Amino acid sequence: MQKLSKTILFASSIAVTATLATYGQVTGNLGTSGQSYGSALAVQGNPTGFGDSTVGDGTSAGGSELDAAYGVISGGNLNLFLSGNVEINTGSSGNANHWNIFIQGVGTGQSTLNIASSTEAAMNGSKFSPGFTPTLMLDANNYAGTLYVDKVDLTTGPPATQSYLGGITSPGGIGSATIGGITVGYNNTNAGGITGSSATSAQALSVQTGLELQIPLSALGNQSGPIMVMADINGGNDGYMSNQILPGLPSGTSNLGSGGPYSAALNTGNGNYQGFDFSGTPGVYFTVVPEPSTIGLVVVGLLGALAIRRRKA
Repeated sequence: MQKLSKTILFASSIAVTATLATYGQVTGNLGTSGQSYGSALAVQGNPTGFGDSTVGDGTSAGGSELDAAYGVISGGNLNLFLSGNVEINTGSSGNANHWNIFIQGVGTGQSTLNIASSTEAAMNGSKFSPGFTPTLMLDANNYAGTLYVDKVDLTTGPPATQSYLGGITSPGGIGSATIGGITVGYNNTNAGGITGSSATSAQALSVQTGLELQIPLSALGNQSGPIMVMADINGGNDGYMSNQILPGLPSGTSNLGSGGPYSAALNTGNGNYQGFDFSGTPGVYFTVVPEPSTIGLVVVGLLGALAIRRRKA
């Protein structure tokens, strides 16, 4: 079976309580981001079934793709970068496709998605990979030049509670702001990367723009150690799942909204398959781990604390 996750192994059992660096701005551009992400944690190997946009004006007219995922835990934050682009609705034309991001923090999350009435509820019944029970979902889509971001606390309910974080004005498909305590950087100008017929590592890794998130660890229950994440691109109103998942599904996998081995139940109302079913597919997530420098500082701090206690004794 193809391995669908990539885990970088460090001493992950040590709690992350300190950092050597203070990171800067969140831009949606790897070249100007204040984060030092390093190598990609997941790379797309499946050609996009949502069309390949060659328009770099921020609308991504005619296509959406999810090329690669990067992540680092530092500065008390989970920093994520998803390269690629999504088609927007300009107000007169186009599809307002969505980014869905699922993150596992502290607490009891969901293995089968159950969300109260909202666009995200269109995905109800979706099943996550064994061992992956996310506690937080973020949903973003651009309509008429504004990026709208929702948050779903998957530790509530079921059904889980959805809340609106806010909108980010993004002329030309570029913008950034802190909304609801989460900093979002957005650059939707990619016109390269994978295509509708080809998805090589070189193509995917060439993309330097997309969606960037800086999420306080407090929003994840002060999670320590590795954090598991899954990302996808969904259709308008979250009602038709693409084949763009990170980590990538096997090459040739069609859009999940049209059915297939990874599709969730059929919505008899619109004839589309809602969401995904990875209950029989281990490893459909990627793992972000603390930086070695962060772990080293924690070790030094713990050793210092032990020395102080011994002197006092």
